[in-house]
Amino acid sequence: MSLEKGSYHSVSASRRWMCDLVALSRKIPIAALEHRLHLQPVIDALHEIPSPHPSWSALFLKAFALLARQQPYLRRSYFGFPWPRIYEHPVNVAAITVEREWRGEHAIFFDMLPRPETMGVMELHHYLRRLKCEPVENFHCFRRLTLGGSLPLPVRWLIWRYLYSFSGPRRAAYTGTFAINGGTRFPIRPVTTTGAIGTTIYFGLFDAEGNTDVCLTFDHRVMDGGVVVRMLDELESVLNTDIVIELKALAEHQETMRRAG
Repeated sequence: MSLEKGSYHSVSASRRWMCDLVALSRKIPIAALEHRLHLQPVIDALHEIPSPHPSWSALFLKAFALLARQQPYLRRSYFGFPWPRIYEHPVNVAAITVEREWRGEHAIFFDMLPRPETMGVMELHHYLRRLKCEPVENFHCFRRLTLGGSLPLPVRWLIWRYLYSFSGPRRAAYTGTFAINGGTRFPIRPVTTTGAIGTTIYFGLFDAEGNTDVCLTFDHRVMDGGVVVRMLDELESVLNTDIVIELKALAEHQETMRRAG
């Protein structure tokens, strides 16, 4: 019987940078905790805003950034070389995950957004839309990934080794202090995670009572589960207070503009 033969394909640049992140993640003891949040007050506030209203990704991004500004645990990363130490970054840098069509395939890109808590929820919403819709070449972080993915493996590993072993500020600037991913039809619990990005918050779809499951992945060398549970409780509080207040102010502003127009 003849053996059927397939074909080999070269690994694209986008697959290379994902391979690098997965390889780095294997060296990080990532833990994950799930928690159910009741966010009916946020849903009610969103209904008061005429379309288009801010996306859930923008709301979670703003809320988590507000929380991380007050909680230094969420801005810390572990360094094991040349001696064990924990670096704390002074500000938030959000790693925003975006799937794009690029060179004939679906590719995952990462954009780094410093101090997202200083932006309004609608401003964040429009920024996230730009990341999804504008050409890849328009964004510096996307161009950096495409360039890095084209480099030889030894060069890429030297760069990753420098970021993850020597420079806390550059690690935060190039890979973020936290990442956000959610609002899709996929299961809330990640089977694998690119923990090299740092603390990552996942959120799922909502049920009829206004509940959603969230999952926070974190480096167990930096914080423990009890801290994470308290953080997720505080995240619910931030969404139902600070974010609701901003949404109500946005609704009032839009209503005022409508009447004036």
